[in-house]
Amino acid sequence: MNNTASHSDRISLSLPVNAAYVSAARLTASSIANRMGFSIDEIEDIKTGVSEACTYIIKKLSSDPENNFQIQFQMKRDVMEILIQSNGILSDGEENDMSLIMIKALMDELKVGAYDEEISMTMTKIHKGTLFE
Repeated sequence: MNNTASHSDRISLSLPVNAAYVSAARLTASSIANRMGFSIDEIEDIKTGVSEACTYIIKKLSSDPENNFQIQFQMKRDVMEILIQSNGILSDGEENDMSLIMIKALMDELKVGAYDEEISMTMTKIHKGTLFE
């Protein structure tokens, strides 16, 4: 694998709760995944998963123009872990949201937590190309 990241690098973004900024999260995820040596298909899965996760969180939060959400990309040898979280008033919604179903299909692991005024989502993608090299 062409992994130039150290044992555990971390990149963090803070973006406004606004769908216009989801593309910034997608581009960052794509760039990191490419640098880690993920395949084109894996990169597409990661980009789509990040997009769906951001959209899910934006939908769940009340429209507060002052509110931001944070995205943290944790790079380990063959694993990218993505944590997305925000504080704000959560709207009621369907637990079996299509976004969550899609993310579960694209990523290797998904954890979602929603408490009073905080929502977090952790997604993990394992780079399959190097597990048996």
